[in-house]
Amino acid sequence: MNDSNFKEVFAKLSILGRSIEEKMYEFLLRDIHDDFKDLVKWQTSTGGKRLRPALTLLFARAFGASEENLEPRSAAAGIELIHTYSLILDDIIDRGDLRRGKKTTRAKFGDEFAILAAIIYREAIYEAAKSTGKYFKDALEVYSTAIRQLTEGERLDILFEQKEDRENTYFQLNRFTEVSLSNYIEMISGKTAALLAAACKLGAIVAGASLEEQRYAEKYGQAAGIAFQIADDYLDIFSSADTFGKVIYKDIIEQKLGNFVIVHALRLLDSTDSQHLKSYLTDKDISDEERIKKCNPLIEKSNVKEFVIAEAQKWADQAKSNILTLEFKDASMKELLAKVADFSVKRAF
Repeated sequence: MNDSNFKEVFAKLSILGRSIEEKMYEFLLRDIHDDFKDLVKWQTSTGGKRLRPALTLLFARAFGASEENLEPRSAAAGIELIHTYSLILDDIIDRGDLRRGKKTTRAKFGDEFAILAAIIYREAIYEAAKSTGKYFKDALEVYSTAIRQLTEGERLDILFEQKEDRENTYFQLNRFTEVSLSNYIEMISGKTAALLAAACKLGAIVAGASLEEQRYAEKYGQAAGIAFQIADDYLDIFSSADTFGKVIYKDIIEQKLGNFVIVHALRLLDSTDSQHLKSYLTDKDISDEERIKKCNPLIEKSNVKEFVIAEAQKWADQAKSNILTLEFKDASMKELLAKVADFSVKRAF
């Protein structure tokens, strides 16, 4: 995908994503105190690509829903509310201070009020489901399943950490000391891919698509989500804070073995270097700066970049293969969705 196509896809996704914001705030700000509104809105006001609700709207239009239909916009708003809800909780768990180049909710307002904001998001998600009318039960099931899968992915992500400051018994008993590719895929299938899959499936549902069409839409989102997370892991290691909009080297700082780059660098290095890399990632006695300084040369030495790029594109291609045989009522959506799958990768490489 050349730069002009990349910009075109990004612009279309942004326009679609922003189109659900009014609906999102309608559900989010209902019956809450005026003094609380800016706090609750903070996480959504920091921006974001709005990729997930855009996918809901794209699949709804692909299967024949008109732009005037309210159900797809409500469904898409619920998807973005789930995403933002998960980000607030993720930042509390990881003690994250920066997201999209701005302070996180917990960094700006404190963990206590971030938790209260997350509760409001959870209730707003239910309101979004109700607003899908005859698709209420289906939407609620999709939302509920996605949240459960997100939670399982987050659980695994925490257990992949090697930090010594989580002293609770559950963490100590269940923490992973090795992370395989299958462990990694299981984790991101929940933490990242599940919501993209839900977004695509729900778009098909609210447009009246068949069960088989819904299944292929869901599989597209699942594969695109894995490609998206692999690209994110690449950016975490190989980008700058200015271009990534988040704290870089976050996974190294948090001593997580569950980063795709790290998983494969450990595999590609010889046994001595692999052991050194793992020891630097898990050593509790060195500073974050020293850990980054020691890990980066070994990651570079593994020549993992080309492998990661190829794997991300493989998953993007798999996403595209799931829509090849679908008969869309809006045929132009097939080409656009193919570009979106590539966009999930090309934004990083």
